[in-house]
Amino acid sequence: VRYRMNVRSINTIVKTIQGDMARSEQLNKAMREASRRRILKAALRLFAAHGYADASIRMIAESAGTSVGLLYNYFPSKADLLSALFEESMRDVQASFASAEAGKTPSERIERLVRSAFEILDTNRDFWRTSYGVRMQPAVVAGLGKRLRTWTMTIQVTLARYLADAGSRQPEIDAALLFALIDGASQHYVLDPKGYPLAQVADGIIALFTRRTASQRL
Repeated sequence: VRYRMNVRSINTIVKTIQGDMARSEQLNKAMREASRRRILKAALRLFAAHGYADASIRMIAESAGTSVGLLYNYFPSKADLLSALFEESMRDVQASFASAEAGKTPSERIERLVRSAFEILDTNRDFWRTSYGVRMQPAVVAGLGKRLRTWTMTIQVTLARYLADAGSRQPEIDAALLFALIDGASQHYVLDPKGYPLAQVADGIIALFTRRTASQRL
């Protein structure tokens, strides 16, 4: 009996230790992610304020409240920071297209894309406001290079597919127009979120392309 009790006690202790280790790992993971997010936020802010070329790793570390050495554990170089910020923006765009793909008809896909893009923009407004101030810097364009061109081309090809399915006779031109309208409205909105009529602009873009594709099907 004493042996069985000892085994039970040992098993209980082992399970307790395992549970503590799992909680500790979850806590460490959450802390690492919080540090990573803080560094990225500081980098984006400084890239916008000082320019990507002039914002140093030391400046970013100080702004994030961490050491240069710890920053390098997360991001081996400034280029890696830029790449991570670019991936953040791509995740938002991919989420918009994932919502669009759930549409049952071509017109519904376009509507879901526009509304989702603006909803995500509003949710991540601070990120996009600063990101727009960074992305056209020559050093940023050069740093992202082929990835930026590929990303832009992928968006336009997907938009063209949606529009061709909806009946557009010139889907590449219409895709360029739709992309410009969404991107332009987004930039205006983040500059004046209280004054810019984003919901009405979304309605107008959807109505425009509904009419445009319908007239081309005739």
